[in-house]
Amino acid sequence: MLNRKARRATRAGLAVAALATTLIVTPMQAASAAPAQSSRPWMNTRLSADERAALVLARMTLDQKTNLLIQTGGPGVPELGIPAIRGRDASNGLTTAGVPTTALPDGMALASSFDDELARRYGAVAGAETRATGYNSAAAPTIDLARSPWNGRQWEGTGEDPLLSGRLGSAQVQGIQSQQVQAEVKHYTVYNQETRRGHVDSQVDERTLQEVYTRPWEKVVTESDPASVMCSFNKVETEHACGNATLLNDVLKGQLGFKGYVSSDFNAAHSFDDYAAGLDTSGEDLVFSGDNLERAVLAGRVSVQRVDESARRVLRAMFATGVIDNPPAGSLTTPQPASKPVPAAMLSQNDQVATTSGNEGIVLLKNDRAQLPLSTSSARSIAVIGSDADHYITGGGSAAVRDPARLTTILDGITARAGSGATVQYAPGTDPVSTADTLPGPAPVPSSVLSDVTAQYRLGAGNFSSPAFISRPEAQINLRTGLANDVINTSQVPGLGFPLVTSPMTGRWTATLTAPATGTYGLSVSHLGSAKLYLDDRLVVDDAGATYGTQTQDVTLTAGQEVQVRIDYSTDAPHQFDGSLNDQPGAMLRFGWTPPAGTLSPAIQQAVDLAKKSDVAVVVARDYTGEAADRGTLTLPQDQDALISAVAAANPRTVVVLATSGAVTMPWLNSVPAVVEAWYGGQQQGKTVASVLFGDVNPSGKLPVTFPADEQQPVAIGVRNTFSDVATVNPTTRYDDGIDVGYRGYAEKGLTPLFPFGHGLSYTTFGYDKLQTKQLNTRSAKDTAQVKFQLTNTGRRAGTEVVQVYVGTLPTAVDTPARALAGYARVTLEPGRKSMVSVDLDLRSLQYWDTTSHSWVTPTGRVPVYVGTSATSAQLSGTLTVR
Repeated sequence: MLNRKARRATRAGLAVAALATTLIVTPMQAASAAPAQSSRPWMNTRLSADERAALVLARMTLDQKTNLLIQTGGPGVPELGIPAIRGRDASNGLTTAGVPTTALPDGMALASSFDDELARRYGAVAGAETRATGYNSAAAPTIDLARSPWNGRQWEGTGEDPLLSGRLGSAQVQGIQSQQVQAEVKHYTVYNQETRRGHVDSQVDERTLQEVYTRPWEKVVTESDPASVMCSFNKVETEHACGNATLLNDVLKGQLGFKGYVSSDFNAAHSFDDYAAGLDTSGEDLVFSGDNLERAVLAGRVSVQRVDESARRVLRAMFATGVIDNPPAGSLTTPQPASKPVPAAMLSQNDQVATTSGNEGIVLLKNDRAQLPLSTSSARSIAVIGSDADHYITGGGSAAVRDPARLTTILDGITARAGSGATVQYAPGTDPVSTADTLPGPAPVPSSVLSDVTAQYRLGAGNFSSPAFISRPEAQINLRTGLANDVINTSQVPGLGFPLVTSPMTGRWTATLTAPATGTYGLSVSHLGSAKLYLDDRLVVDDAGATYGTQTQDVTLTAGQEVQVRIDYSTDAPHQFDGSLNDQPGAMLRFGWTPPAGTLSPAIQQAVDLAKKSDVAVVVARDYTGEAADRGTLTLPQDQDALISAVAAANPRTVVVLATSGAVTMPWLNSVPAVVEAWYGGQQQGKTVASVLFGDVNPSGKLPVTFPADEQQPVAIGVRNTFSDVATVNPTTRYDDGIDVGYRGYAEKGLTPLFPFGHGLSYTTFGYDKLQTKQLNTRSAKDTAQVKFQLTNTGRRAGTEVVQVYVGTLPTAVDTPARALAGYARVTLEPGRKSMVSVDLDLRSLQYWDTTSHSWVTPTGRVPVYVGTSATSAQLSGTLTVR
């Protein structure tokens, strides 16, 4: 006799065979064919999504409903023509192993464009490729605010401002769902920390929750009707986000009127009680879904009404997005077939969106003496320097596109653009960057002075005697295991993989260090877990490593002197490997150095020598961050600061191209004439960077985050470096910055950042004039606040300006931000041309959340208005009357 699952699979297979000719059809075909299917009235496309969901729900058994409520990869209900939810991550392009897809520039690059229409096209790329590969749900977009500059996943999202994030998120959802694919917006909510992300408690007050963190979700829900919302790993006010009734039932489904379904992040559900709190689908493990959910219903743990409501929400979303009427090919089969390839024509078309997104997202931070754009007439020889200048630059984790369809590295792009007009030569300068470079502490000893490195890894803490599980040569002694390094790793440095990433381990490294110069060297071990450092068989560091820290031994060496190095390391710190991959710190070990002042590694010296004989030096500097890996420092890793300083001293025409996840400190800023922020620029980063450097594209990007002048400035506005939580099982993060997130906090505290939110230069100039404001009548629901002004291209080349409108302190006794983005627009003008620009202001920017009435309040009176090029630069100022 067939068991229950086998009977279900048999029924599904027969149903798929019977339905194959009627369900996999175009929307037009479905509209004409559906009314004839009297046995399935829910296939009548003339009915609303709600009506159709109610009809099919009435025919479903409990078994079928619980099958439907599997977060992704369940059997669905093919016997009724209802596919399973089948989703893939797609925040910055679809990511599916082994299938080439379009690697779009990251979310920070998209945010730098301030371009809503581009965001729709960006979302459509993710939606189209999700459908083409056989999936019907895209886990995208990411709209988590970039509250902390140390956050490991900020590159996926769209910056620190709620209005910008909400507008771009709404547009992406519209783009995704235009392709008849469900958008699963993430991560709801107050999710700004990767360290111990599964158990960190985000403590945030009601007003901050509403004005800052709920505001982008409100815009996404009301303007784009997303199919799904992904609840986050963390706790909010002591309750896990996926079981937080205040967040899910009261705010999202109640206050905001969300009509779709709430899906857990990867195994982020914690109890069957989460369903009562508002969770609708759970997975990917079936602990709280599928047959287990059915048993919980039969046992009275979960109500039938709650399951019905969840199933209705899923069905409504599938009907509303076209997933049922026109399912992706193969999505009604059980089990899920292998991912299909993306058609070549689609990849070609989507490559254009990747290029446009890169062009618009690059930010020109500095351009003294008109160093840029470059010209082959004055730059006959170009040195391209940087360990990842000839590598695919992106982050690690679920948002990383693993197999970019058409990759152009920065070295490729500059070489192609220079053509025969200039000679391009390359020097790495430093070692490649990996997840281990998120660790704070002295830079790792470079491979150009460290030779014959052999690493041996064994399973189990304190185990140095059994045969090695992995034995291999390595370039450096620099290790951080975890999701972004071993599961979804896009760096040049190979990870360890399973099971070393999920269980306690030991590591032993042996190597030879050759001093590049005579002097005193600080040789260090930065680590969590016990570590011993031997130099020429003499034990010089022995530390238990209960918390992360650095121990240093000063050693006097002579140029050319060799030192034998051995490090024994064990992941035996408390709670270092208990819990899931989401919560454990994993292995953390770095052999670092502080060389004598003025000492350069041989690799940096080679780069300097190349820069000296070149007309122009382009230094590509990057970081590498990812899921479950907050940065421990804003310092560029792998001694890239020293590299840039040395190159700039050798060549006054040094251009720095940053390819980073967010803000970094720049101690060399005054030594270089030009700096470009290119983010993680996707598969056409080489082409887009070259286009901006040579002036084929006039840069128009604006920073969507504030770049602090140092690591103390974020702390001063109430944001701490959460890397310190690696040794804390259940950390608490207080949102002490309150409503003054990002640039608002800098304005509140009177701090001058390195580069402000909204900053970005152009190769032309713009003039602002003739400000007009339209008063707002709060009694009219249709009235809008608006500003008008004249914009003139006062330069010699065509260009695009992102005009930004901020409001100041509102006319109320309640504290409100000194600056808040209220609207923006992109305006393209030819040289000498003028345009009257109108910008509608977002109503929420003129309101505050009242914690007594638990509602929005619009103060009346005169509101300061600032029009300009950043949060700190106002070309025009005036007032707006609210009555």
